[in-house]
Amino acid sequence: MKHRPAALPPKEADSKMGRAVRGAGLVLAALVVAGLFGGVAGAKGPSLLTLKTAKGELAVGQEVVADSTNLVFETSSGNLECSSNILKGKLAKNNSKKDEGPIESESSTGNEPGGLCKTTTPLGATEIKTSNLPWSTVLSSKGVDEVKGKKVSFTSVFPNSGATCVFEAAKVKSTFTPGGPVTIVTSKQKFKLNKKASTPVCPKEGTLSGTFTGTSNGETVESELT
Repeated sequence: MKHRPAALPPKEADSKMGRAVRGAGLVLAALVVAGLFGGVAGAKGPSLLTLKTAKGELAVGQEVVADSTNLVFETSSGNLECSSNILKGKLAKNNSKKDEGPIESESSTGNEPGGLCKTTTPLGATEIKTSNLPWSTVLSSKGVDEVKGKKVSFTSVFPNSGATCVFEAAKVKSTFTPGGPVTIVTSKQKFKLNKKASTPVCPKEGTLSGTFTGTSNGETVESELT
């Protein structure tokens, strides 16, 4: 004769059923949250970054100009402030996870006599010269822009005092918001003084901050995730 398993007391059966229902509810809730934040296997969001203007997608080899009017280099001795900073280069890769191209030229000018840049240092107005070009700039679909080179460096020459300061960084990391006009935001990126190439009165380091907007053939550069 087969023995049937003993029936659970009503309270114990209700308790086990309640736990099972609650467990199923937690699993369902977890799946919903994972789906909302892209955690479900197979649910992929946009991953490719396309640079374009109102006239269409930028072509490889097309010139891109990045312009800033508020770039500031802060040091313990004071700030270096140019009213115009212009970077020029050509697009080498587009419509990928990381779009990139070389920065081939840079110019920094100000409103001081002779186009010198204003400073709040005791060394007076300054002329800014970049070196080690071309630099490579990479914009990712995650909204990160990174400029790298043998050294990202610039020389600040102070005609009034005769001082020369050379500042260098391995890379400069900035951010932008994918989707819409490209505005690159640089915040307190550290540069260190090249002591061998600089005058002893130069500050040991400084930080670079400011924003850049991009254009190509006079049109605003925009980004799109696909």
